[in-house]
Amino acid sequence: MGRRKRKQQTYKRVKRVPKIFTCPSCGEKSVKVENIRRSAIATVKCGYCGLTKDVIVNSISEPVDAFGDFIDIYYADQELQRLEKRISKLKKEGEWGELALSYSILSDICRAKAAEALDEDEPDIDEANEWKLKSEQYKRLEKDALIQLDTLELEKGIKTDEDSLFDETDGKVKREKKIDDIFDDPGFLEF
Repeated sequence: MGRRKRKQQTYKRVKRVPKIFTCPSCGEKSVKVENIRRSAIATVKCGYCGLTKDVIVNSISEPVDAFGDFIDIYYADQELQRLEKRISKLKKEGEWGELALSYSILSDICRAKAAEALDEDEPDIDEANEWKLKSEQYKRLEKDALIQLDTLELEKGIKTDEDSLFDETDGKVKREKKIDDIFDDPGFLEF
């Protein structure tokens, strides 16, 4: 008589959140987050090149969150330049929603730069005030772009999900409906 075969067990590998990261400066996988549980400030430090930055964390932050904030701070200058170039293109195309979003991000970056200027050993108050003024200017420009977007939507009519710009059946762009088109429709008010 034969024996029963035993069913082989398969184990699912659980992916874990990393605790050691790649340094944006030297490219080595040697960045570690320290003091994340003890205080509101975590230290992100590269063991290879010595790059160190303190970032603000909260009680539920993980090392990956602190590293993400560190990367945002590290690449803030490049992002600032990229968005400033993008703004002129968006103005020409009349993309007011994207323009408002770009202004919002620029405002946040300028506020972070102002805080960074004040957090140094010898705070540069003039530089911090310049960044704050830039931040306020971008906030005003964001509000102007949102107003422009609202007026554009009112002129063209507000689009809802039911009245989509594209027809799902043929993929052609619908033309805008006008009030005269509705009254000229022979089925209008017909019971």
